[in-house]
Amino acid sequence: MMEWTRKMWIGWLVLGSLLLAPMVAFGQMRVYGNDDDDYSYDSREGLEFGVNIGVYRGFPQAAYFYDGAGDHELSDAGAQIWGIGERLQQLQNQQQTHPVTGILNDFPAWNIYSLPLMQYKPSLFFGLKMAKFWNPETALVCHLDVAQVSAEGAWSLSTGGLPDQGQGDEDVRTYPILGKEQRLNIALGYRTAIYITEDVSWCLEFGGLANAVAIEENYVVMSRAQSSSQTGNASYEVNLLTAIGNGAGGQLSPASNVLTQWGTGFYSAAGIAVEFEEGGHIELNVRGSRDNINLGTESYKGWNMAAFITWMIPSEFGDFVRASF
Repeated sequence: MMEWTRKMWIGWLVLGSLLLAPMVAFGQMRVYGNDDDDYSYDSREGLEFGVNIGVYRGFPQAAYFYDGAGDHELSDAGAQIWGIGERLQQLQNQQQTHPVTGILNDFPAWNIYSLPLMQYKPSLFFGLKMAKFWNPETALVCHLDVAQVSAEGAWSLSTGGLPDQGQGDEDVRTYPILGKEQRLNIALGYRTAIYITEDVSWCLEFGGLANAVAIEENYVVMSRAQSSSQTGNASYEVNLLTAIGNGAGGQLSPASNVLTQWGTGFYSAAGIAVEFEEGGHIELNVRGSRDNINLGTESYKGWNMAAFITWMIPSEFGDFVRASF
């Protein structure tokens, strides 16, 4: 009787082990829904590549580097950045034939009335994504994204005269000011997923991020239509970012190849991923990065935001393309 009981227990242990083995092996491949129905999904491992397309928005503090205040400096020895007032005076004194000089000459005692409130416009960005998956919930990811961002504001010029309509005691004109730069973001982080259904999951990322910023342009815009004696609606750009030294007649050439500077930070992202039977995965993501942005001799810290869609290219895509030809 005792021997039979021992054999029975051994049998039950063997049977239980056989039943538990698949559950342990595929434990990470099974998610339970609210209705107690279970879903299973295929294993996911190896290298995958994707394309990022989205919208990027920089934090406004860094945009004040382009406000024309005249107290910013470049780290590039071959270029300089002007204040609005000193640049206009340089134009008026040395380039008498410039259209903006004609506008300024119409104003009896012009002066800078106010400097702008600056902000970055939302801009498109494009990039590539590479992910090394060990299973559907664990991956090491790398993003390489580029964007051209624009800072904008509006500065005011007092003409020194009275308003045309006789209201107020100063004639004040408002003009745009813009700054443009190229940004490159390189992110390296960890990705995990929480499955909602068989083909849909929440995805979370966090890691480090490096950025490279190259200054392209900084200029103000003045319109001849604002002049009291001229007609027309032509607009003229005055570069605040120029090469060192004066050319013939005091003309300044716009600066080019302004030094690219690097900064570091960290990021976190959240989104939802949808798997298709044919076509790989589509991910909708929102990312916030705490970056150190270096512009000239100044450093700015703040949160940059991005919202983007990622298409993870299926591993069978190459076979499909080759078969099509």
